[in-house]
Amino acid sequence: MRVAILDTNYTDQKFHGLAASWLRWEAERASVAIVPAEIADVVLMTVSSQQGLVACRSARKTIPRGVPVILGGGGAWAPAVFCGLCDMVCVGEGQRFIRTLFSDGIDAAKALPECWLYDNQREVIPGTSFPWDCPPLRHPDGTVRVFGARGCRRKCLFCQTGWEQKYQQNPNPDLIRSQIKSLKKSGCKVAVITNDGAADDYSGALGQQEFVSVTMEKASDMPLSREITKSIRIGVEGVSERLRKAVGKPVPSAELAKLTIRAWRAGVGVRWFFIAGLPGELESDWVELRQLIDAVRHEPKGVVMLNFHAFIPQPATPLCVLPLRDEYWPWFEEFRRWFFHGPGFTRRVQIVAPAQYKGRMERAKESMAATEEELRRGWWENDNINWRVKYLLSPTGLRKMARRWETLTGKKAKVECLT
Repeated sequence: MRVAILDTNYTDQKFHGLAASWLRWEAERASVAIVPAEIADVVLMTVSSQQGLVACRSARKTIPRGVPVILGGGGAWAPAVFCGLCDMVCVGEGQRFIRTLFSDGIDAAKALPECWLYDNQREVIPGTSFPWDCPPLRHPDGTVRVFGARGCRRKCLFCQTGWEQKYQQNPNPDLIRSQIKSLKKSGCKVAVITNDGAADDYSGALGQQEFVSVTMEKASDMPLSREITKSIRIGVEGVSERLRKAVGKPVPSAELAKLTIRAWRAGVGVRWFFIAGLPGELESDWVELRQLIDAVRHEPKGVVMLNFHAFIPQPATPLCVLPLRDEYWPWFEEFRRWFFHGPGFTRRVQIVAPAQYKGRMERAKESMAATEEELRRGWWENDNINWRVKYLLSPTGLRKMARRWETLTGKKAKVECLT
């Protein structure tokens, strides 16, 4: 078998992202020839998200007609939108699929339950076998990645990562520490792939990191110093405590402010990440956000970056069921006016705006493989085309949790965490 490997994250194919680098390792391991697409028996195309659709279209034009194209990667967890750009999709972890393809051929891989076929309506069961035996991989940015965990142990109601697969930790943490030590000794920059950088005890081996993404729960017990990291990133998510509790991230504003000030005093920078436009969001939620700014404004030094991202429904998540509504932008604009042109301004805070309605809608169409009309309607009675994939919750389960969210967030009273 001769295979071509195309990484849609890069227009210049001399660069290889992590998925493409892993594929090259698997091919070399199996003595499979890596060749240009023009002479390949099969093309393996990687995509990191559904927003890579345009790049996939561009890459597809370079592949001769008749050559089978197999898509995989992070974007393949919601494969419907890539119809017409590939012949099949490997959904989930690709170890079994790729090793079957290389040893037994394309028909054997096609028969696997994790294979999505566009001309077949069978249920697709994502692959769960991750190649933990893969060596550390060098990213094009020069940093060497080692794999600490897959998925996410939290089940935030908006997050595809938490609901597409069960959380898995690397079964050999001692090997990771050994790899980190060896790589650091040879002068490499090293990062651990995980959704909570404070959850796994690798900081001692890693030394100083540029940043660590942490949950509030773990960060509260984490020692903070420049020797460990230059900055921390916290997914706060909801702009109010009410929304955070409901979504599964019960982050108290007072505790967040306290942690931020502690980090500043230790010389560590901070970023807060928020989602604008969560279903059930109210203007009062945005007004409450001002109190969080007030809680840190009087510190003599330190800057926190507020990164706002517009809510985009993802097909494995309970919140994708709800109709998509355009309400958040005037509330964000008033918050920004209060900050820049009213009494809210402080040099302790910087703001990055979310996408506006048009950009948000285009991304939502890609993630859900849906029309605007379908997104406005929601998925209470109609199944999304991606639901052929067996996510952690069935369509019935997704609707049940979405109904609870709608009931609770429809009230201004305090809500309980749903997860």
